[in-house]
Amino acid sequence: MLDEYLSGSVGQLLERARQLQGAISSKQYPSEFWALAQTCRNHVNSLITGFQTLLDDARYKRPESRSIRLREYTRLVDDLDFIECVGFSALVRMNEDDKHVTLLVSEIAREINYPLIPPVVSCQSTFSSYFHAFPALNLLRVPLKEGWFLLHLPDLYHELAHFILEEENNPVTEPFRVSHASAASAATGHLAGLMSKPIRGQETMQQNLLIWTACWMGAWSIEFFCDLYGTLAVGPAYGWAHFHLCAKRGGDPYYVEKTPDSTHPPDEARMTVILEALAQLNYSTEASAIESKWKELNASGGHKTNADYQQCFPRKVLARFATEAFAGYKAMNCRFSTKDSGCRVHDFLNEAWAEFWRSPVDFAKWEQATRAKLLSSRPS
Repeated sequence: MLDEYLSGSVGQLLERARQLQGAISSKQYPSEFWALAQTCRNHVNSLITGFQTLLDDARYKRPESRSIRLREYTRLVDDLDFIECVGFSALVRMNEDDKHVTLLVSEIAREINYPLIPPVVSCQSTFSSYFHAFPALNLLRVPLKEGWFLLHLPDLYHELAHFILEEENNPVTEPFRVSHASAASAATGHLAGLMSKPIRGQETMQQNLLIWTACWMGAWSIEFFCDLYGTLAVGPAYGWAHFHLCAKRGGDPYYVEKTPDSTHPPDEARMTVILEALAQLNYSTEASAIESKWKELNASGGHKTNADYQQCFPRKVLARFATEAFAGYKAMNCRFSTKDSGCRVHDFLNEAWAEFWRSPVDFAKWEQATRAKLLSSRPS
């Protein structure tokens, strides 16, 4: 049965793969998109080889190999779904917004001395994931019309850091990865210290500490370092963008998840590291303004700290993250945010937030009249 099923299903999948190749071969792409197109082609060619091997390799025909063959089949199908829905979709649906925001990210990369080739940006409606980086494809996906609204664009800097933290065997980006590992070690070391002490409700707390340790080693430490990269690169605008996102989405900023697949740390902890970084950049006045409005926002929502938060995110650990990120960023020779940077995108995004707070009620009109300059007027 399995041989018959695979002979039919794999035959269909091979044709699907070939159709994908054809779908992008008839289009002309800007040079910024060439690397993505070639990556997609190479990936699909590799999958075609894998599918063909499932049909032809004698090792898979043995009865004892059926389960292995089936697992390999499902893995290849998952990989084909991913490359079609993410990589090929970005190429086939490429539009003017994609081109504009991709050029914007390329300009950001030049401004901050970004150590990697900047990613292609695909503007697709992805509300559930907001901004999302795909390092394997060097692709960044943002919501459909996000490029035409200024207040969230500082989050582009955060996403750029994901590519750095995924980069391996590159001596230029290694300092940032080493700093990240050092900071994560400080966080897990703090939790290890708590586990060694007798605590009321010992069994439950031990289980929570083990889960939090896994979270710190995984997504939490990465998200903190991406927040810190964004802050160090674009300054106060990044702090305001974090405030803006939290205000729009609501939720308890002190809530600590107790699941090992948690994707983000609490928003209060994220804001704390952002403010720490702004202080290191000599943005004390701006940090105070952000902190004041942040506290007002939390008070309006009735949010207060709790024991889980205090145990998991002590200030000394968060301060260590800011210190380590600063050192790693500097060692990569990336350009720090300054009040007199003279960098067009950096200054524009900070000006947008300053204008928002100067006259919130008039900001939408100001943005409508001004935003086209950011995407259409670039230095030659």
